[in-house]
Amino acid sequence: MAAKKKTTKPTKAQARTYYPPKTFDDDLVALVDLYTSSNWSFSNIDLTVLKADSVAQRTQRQAYDAAVAAFQQQHASFGSAQEARYQRFGAALNAARGAFRNDKVVTAQLAKFKRSAVRAAKKAAAPKPAGT
Repeated sequence: MAAKKKTTKPTKAQARTYYPPKTFDDDLVALVDLYTSSNWSFSNIDLTVLKADSVAQRTQRQAYDAAVAAFQQQHASFGSAQEARYQRFGAALNAARGAFRNDKVVTAQLAKFKRSAVRAAKKAAAPKPAGT
């Protein structure tokens, strides 16, 4: 029987994607400009790759920012439209409950539209002053 090769899971730090600071775009372009203006050359640094990286970073950042803006607009639009639909749903439900409050069959059918029992915990009340 051959021994199985043990595979290791990536650690939490290895599994996460690193996101540099928001100024990274400007910092990368500034560093490329500094390398170019100073005529720096190092054995393991390819300036043409850095220049291509700076162009790709700016292009991808613009696409990413546009996607985020589109999502935020869609999210806000969906939220306000959903709120309006929920208000109409509540009005229709309350109208049916009011109209059929004495009809046990309809009341039983409408019972499934109650809010769930799980709700956010209430904040603890501030302690009352000792003198009151």
